[in-house]
Amino acid sequence: MATVLIVDDSSFMRKRIAEVVEEAGHEVVALAEDGEAGFDAYRKYKPEIVIMDITMRGTDGIRGVELIKVFDPHANIIFMTMVQDEKVIERARELGAVGFLGKNEHGRLVELIGEVVGQEVV
Repeated sequence: MATVLIVDDSSFMRKRIAEVVEEAGHEVVALAEDGEAGFDAYRKYKPEIVIMDITMRGTDGIRGVELIKVFDPHANIIFMTMVQDEKVIERARELGAVGFLGKNEHGRLVELIGEVVGQEVV
């Protein structure tokens, strides 16, 4: 089981991703609506995995991850977004994301969480 922080400005997406994560047996420790709130939640809860959108009102996901990575260079970040811009995707990879998924790739998300925490996915 992994502890997970979900950061997305859409309350629907936060809830949907949380359902998927919890159905897979992981614990969602916090939900946040932008990168700054995500950073605050990361400092408070120190989750094993952060699932971060990129394009959000307020502080975007790239900036949120920059803040998290300064605080904890070993943070496990999975970007889950609809962004297709190659420059943005490249910056996400430069930040050391362990995954970059589309918003509907729930099966792959569960697999990736399992890989990060060394848990076999059934």
